[in-house]
Amino acid sequence: MGQRWSCAGHARPAPGSGGTITRHRPLRSARTTLRSALLACAATAALTAGTLGTATAAQAAAPADGAPATDQVTYQGRTFTVPESWDVIDLDRHPDTCVRFDRHAVYLGTPGARQDCPAKALGRTEAMLVQPADRTREGAASTTRVTRDTTDHSYRATAPGLEITATYSGDRKDVERVLGSAGLPVSEARTVRSTGTTGTAGKTAAAAALPEDSTSFQGKGFDRCAAPSAAQMQAWKGASPYGAVGVYIGGVNAGCGVTVDAGWMRAQYDAGWKYFPIYVGPQASADAGSCNGTCDVIDDPVADGAASARDAVQAAGALGLPAGSVLYYNMEHYDGEHGAVVTAFLESWTRTVHELGYRSGAYGSLSSLITDLVDAAQGGGYLAPDVIDFAKWDDNATTDEPRIPAALWADHQRIKQYSGDLTQSYGGVSLNIDANLLDVGAGAPQPPVQKDTQLAYTGAKTVSNGSPAELAATLTEKDGGAPVTGREVALTLGAGDAAQKCAAKTDDQGRAACTIASVQQPLNADATVPVTAEFAGDDAYKASKAEAAVSLQYVTGRAFGLSANVPLPLLSVKVDPTPDTGEVRTAGAVTKAPPCTASVSTLVLSAEALCAKVDAKTGPSTATATASVSKARVGIAGLPVVEVSGLTATATSSCTRQTGSTSLTLKIAGAVVDVPDTPDHTIDLGLARLVVNEQKKTADGIEVTAVHLTSATGIDVTIGAARSAAHNCAD
Repeated sequence: MGQRWSCAGHARPAPGSGGTITRHRPLRSARTTLRSALLACAATAALTAGTLGTATAAQAAAPADGAPATDQVTYQGRTFTVPESWDVIDLDRHPDTCVRFDRHAVYLGTPGARQDCPAKALGRTEAMLVQPADRTREGAASTTRVTRDTTDHSYRATAPGLEITATYSGDRKDVERVLGSAGLPVSEARTVRSTGTTGTAGKTAAAAALPEDSTSFQGKGFDRCAAPSAAQMQAWKGASPYGAVGVYIGGVNAGCGVTVDAGWMRAQYDAGWKYFPIYVGPQASADAGSCNGTCDVIDDPVADGAASARDAVQAAGALGLPAGSVLYYNMEHYDGEHGAVVTAFLESWTRTVHELGYRSGAYGSLSSLITDLVDAAQGGGYLAPDVIDFAKWDDNATTDEPRIPAALWADHQRIKQYSGDLTQSYGGVSLNIDANLLDVGAGAPQPPVQKDTQLAYTGAKTVSNGSPAELAATLTEKDGGAPVTGREVALTLGAGDAAQKCAAKTDDQGRAACTIASVQQPLNADATVPVTAEFAGDDAYKASKAEAAVSLQYVTGRAFGLSANVPLPLLSVKVDPTPDTGEVRTAGAVTKAPPCTASVSTLVLSAEALCAKVDAKTGPSTATATASVSKARVGIAGLPVVEVSGLTATATSSCTRQTGSTSLTLKIAGAVVDVPDTPDHTIDLGLARLVVNEQKKTADGIEVTAVHLTSATGIDVTIGAARSAAHNCAD
């Protein structure tokens, strides 16, 4: 196979002219070769000068030194700033233009039904299609949003009246800048997994399945980069020797993207056509076959092969291709050093395709891929594709090939691409195609093989009543640990009547995360809450379950008005904490406030209006302990009289902060004492020590004593005590 080159015009107006200028320069148009230099041809095409209709282009201001030059392109009122080197193509004026994502270009308008495309275009680079929204399709753009597909390297944006598809390879930031220049929220793009719809066909929902024989055929078929229109297919059905058509269903290196939808597939099947579905994922090297250095490459052959298979099966289902269909992986010609990587990749592809109920096909060069597959199959223990599609352009329409042993792929399991880069005309319609001979039987649908899975809880380790909590779990294959993506995981916090539930689908890393808006869980002895993650299983994966326990934040607190122990020579005075909240332990919102004590009176001390309270709140968990005493007097022989009034002690604790305070009026021996705001103000009374606003930090909180009188002889009087703490705080 070889390469075909074309030139296309590119409309740019002179400043202030209101018109357009057509400038001709070469555009790469990759064609399948699999053997570089089978063909060498050149063609040119120019866009006619004239207005862009609803699209206009204008040179932007001169760039700063060193910055790439840019142009501004306006379409339906939205302006994009694009690199000057990109071609701008008005599809309304040039409906036969092939919309391709393997060359730098901006396509404006709806792609034509009769695109003049080569048989194949490979690779992915920075390009963009801006087209009117299809208002007849459910979910047509009415809001502005952006999604990023990490599988096929694309962004999809919607804005009122517009749909934008932008692809990228090594310069993703370039595409992000172009989208951002038009006011599209690319920085907020939501990451999604591919459904194989990059291109011009639009997104497809799950489709009714075609009959099981849709990929079974004996006879001639053709393939090309973009699918022909319904009218073109009808013309060829009656006049051409072909009965099957190769359609591209997805893959990061599909240069024309996906140009069919489920409706097209159903209509052409009903018209008598059969299919060989082609998926063009990562290649052995960036310059494999016709890639010209633009192809995405295999990184991890086992993981990438499985991921490509899952994506291809999803895309096939969206197009109506049923279980048992053959899905063909397009592997371009590669150097021998890549053989081990390619065979490992295709074995993983085949295994995963089988697990999902489909049959595996592989297309490639006779001199590279097919040679390596023959060697692997003859070596034993290798899971080979069910069908091979080999390229050998000798114009000999037969699937017999001396280099492929007759015993291998012998039961209607072969396709040969016997000619390529042909322009043929039937029924008055000319198409550029590759020609194939198919000998593909119905075969038996591979029954889905369920893989064992395992779940691991990976969400919040600590939760707090009244606050949101993110629950998460990671779903992986038990054998090898590969992430299981796109599956729903149900997560439950708590048990029984207290159970709180949410669910989410796994992302590219196999992680599913959802949020409980407001945790409401009871506090048990060890302050934990059970968490359960469950995957129900499906045709491809077995069910699994994970159980864990998370810590529940809770608070404690205590407050009392007064306590005393005063040993006297003849009679000791002892006052138990009065009034006393006792120890409060809670994860909820509660208030503990025993009745205030009107007065306390003993030989050496007295007090009035003593109160204590602990107030706990949630969202976040906080405890505030408060003790208050209206008046108190301590008169012990040998010590000056101590009087306090308006006393309040407060201790507040949460997981983020602990604070304490004291307010009072203090008199000693009848004189008012100025007490600073700082903690632990100590006053020497000779035979005793008085501490005002005594504060002690604990492991999880704080203790505050408003007035603390002690002596070496055992005197211990506390007036106003409060303590609080917050527990199970997250690190």
